[in-house]
Amino acid sequence: RGDLLTESTIIHALENGWLGHFVGDVFTPEPLPASSPLWHHAKVTVTPHNSAVTTPDDVVTAFAENLERYEAGGVGALKHIFGWEAGY
Repeated sequence: RGDLLTESTIIHALENGWLGHFVGDVFTPEPLPASSPLWHHAKVTVTPHNSAVTTPDDVVTAFAENLERYEAGGVGALKHIFGWEAGY
């Protein structure tokens, strides 16, 4: 999805009135660089890239699996880690 539209295409469509507002959650590159003009455009909303609703059972399952992974191999064995360097 992120490679279907370019930043310049989105901005061009907004500035020419062909598009009233753009909402996006997937970009190329991912994550969207801080230098992207989309972050500050009045007619753009950047949303988190969420693929599904999370239920309490899902959270418990993921936590239990990660606890086992941590006990067996430490932090390096964990899954679903937030990456400050990557921005997500």
